Amino acid sequence: MQGLRFITYTSYVLLYIVHIFIESKLLLYTVGVIGVFSIIISFREANRTYQILATVFFSVSLFLFFFYDLSLAEVPFYFTSMALLLSLLYMIPIINHFMFVGRYERSLYRLLQTNATDLAQFYRRTSLTHYILGLFIFLSAIPIVYRFVEHRLIDFKEKVFHRFATQSMLRSFASVNVWSPIEVYIALVLGITSVSYLRILPWLLVFSGTMLLLDWLLAMKYKRNSFENTATSTSFTKKEVRKLLAMAAFLFLFIGTAAVVHLLAGLNFFEAIIVIIAPYTLIWAVAIKRHKIFLRYHLLTLVGQMKTMQNFMLLFLALGVFNEVVERTSIFNELRGPLSFIGEMPLLLFIVLQLSALVLACVGVHPLVTISMQGMFVEPFLQDINPVSIAIVMITATLANDAAGTFNVPITIMSQYTKRNPYQMTWWNLPFALMFGGTGVALAYFLL
Repeated sequence: MQGLRFITYTSYVLLYIVHIFIESKLLLYTVGVIGVFSIIISFREANRTYQILATVFFSVSLFLFFFYDLSLAEVPFYFTSMALLLSLLYMIPIINHFMFVGRYERSLYRLLQTNATDLAQFYRRTSLTHYILGLFIFLSAIPIVYRFVEHRLIDFKEKVFHRFATQSMLRSFASVNVWSPIEVYIALVLGITSVSYLRILPWLLVFSGTMLLLDWLLAMKYKRNSFENTATSTSFTKKEVRKLLAMAAFLFLFIGTAAVVHLLAGLNFFEAIIVIIAPYTLIWAVAIKRHKIFLRYHLLTLVGQMKTMQNFMLLFLALGVFNEVVERTSIFNELRGPLSFIGEMPLLLFIVLQLSALVLACVGVHPLVTISMQGMFVEPFLQDINPVSIAIVMITATLANDAAGTFNVPITIMSQYTKRNPYQMTWWNLPFALMFGGTGVALAYFLL
């Protein structure tokens, strides 16, 4: 079954990539048919949460489909609306694997090992390390950094250590993901608002840097906690500096290459990302003479990747069908009149988006579901309110929950390691999440 899923998912992604260059209705229809088959083979082995969400979306979609008497012949096309995001998720692990094979994370460990006299200083080191690692290897950075922090803070009280790890790691994770060029939530929001990634990137970078610095200021409370023994710390060598510079070059050239392809080929920016990930990463692997190990490692991890992809395929395809069905009905057209006053009060809309994302995350609603609902809610206002402002609010509202969303994956992982109630972690990071969201609202309002 793993082999069948691999062939099916790979065919879905490859045919979609071909469709990016050859806009063929028949080809897109074929992608949709494969999507229907993907749902069938994914449901049984998917996690229960994804099964429930998919069932709800399909049930509502089925009801609306027959109630509004939509065309049966168009159904396969409904399974292609999320093809871009699914392709992005399929390709992202290639970069993760390159980072591990290139041993770049080791240089970041050394950054953590350099002399630190108190927890405030170590907080900044941990935050920066997790910020950089999170940009490249995403959730995989959490267990890596957590294990080292646990070793370094072994002499401190457990509550101090747990609070320190939760705040330093998850806050930086939220801050970096708010501009990551391969963050799925950003791609989804920009698809809803039709805003270009390159247009919004400078504002997201400013926002990200601001939140990181503000968090470091808040971390000064840890200055009263000093290290009794710093004998285990080591110096940061020129070799590690070169590694970090190489990582920075990899990222900026990656964004630059995607931007060039985006402009020259006339592709959506995230389509350009999907197209260049594999060749770009392979070229870097050849340059550092690790291509054989890179290819071998990638092939060995494909089985584990399929177990994750079956959840994503099930949820995204179900969500895509729901969105397509709703778009073809007149449901939201009927809401334009009663809700038109919000177009004259954009600040109210921004606050509603921020608070709803936080509340829904705390009661277990998946971020993808939240974005989808918010997307349908804001659609009537995109003509009256600057779409860049709406995109910034939706992105910052969603990513704030990487730090404080009770049932979001980052907090779930941290809860497993610390054995603490996830609501306790939400409480520790709630002030930051509110500040994160409030800053997003302020920036969006400034850009109106």
